[in-house]
Amino acid sequence: MPLQVTSNDLHLNDPLDVIESVASQSKMNVERVDATELHVNVDGIWRDIAVWFAWREDMRVLQMGAPLELKVPGEKTDEVCKLLALVNERVWLGHFDLWSDDNGIVYRNGAVLSEMADFDEIQAEILIRGASDAFERFYPAFNYVLWGGKDAKEALEASLFEVQGSA
Repeated sequence: MPLQVTSNDLHLNDPLDVIESVASQSKMNVERVDATELHVNVDGIWRDIAVWFAWREDMRVLQMGAPLELKVPGEKTDEVCKLLALVNERVWLGHFDLWSDDNGIVYRNGAVLSEMADFDEIQAEILIRGASDAFERFYPAFNYVLWGGKDAKEALEASLFEVQGSA
């Protein structure tokens, strides 16, 4: 038997409020732009990560992005696109894009939220952590292609080494 909503009086929480709360509790800088947009600054290993969230209530879609603040010069576009394909095969949540209007690299993710359930703090933390993890793991690979003279495969291999033990 299919489930049916018997009331139109559902009042679901605002996912941006939840993300803002989680980020504030984690001592991250947060800026609420308006009712549909939120910016969160996440401390990173390579550099701070500026993550934006956009909420479309009519579609119940939450989008997020984290620009790497790396601009791709025309002569590096083909190699960066090869790297994007290799990197995206390894990303569990979201993906990396090459933004067409400014040739910037950005990590993106999105979530379609149920009309029947609230967005919770665990989901917010997963989205923020997913962006941070992907950013930290692959940021060096993009730098290796753009500034280190490596091709896509070499850059990916150089950025994915695993450190054993401690010095």
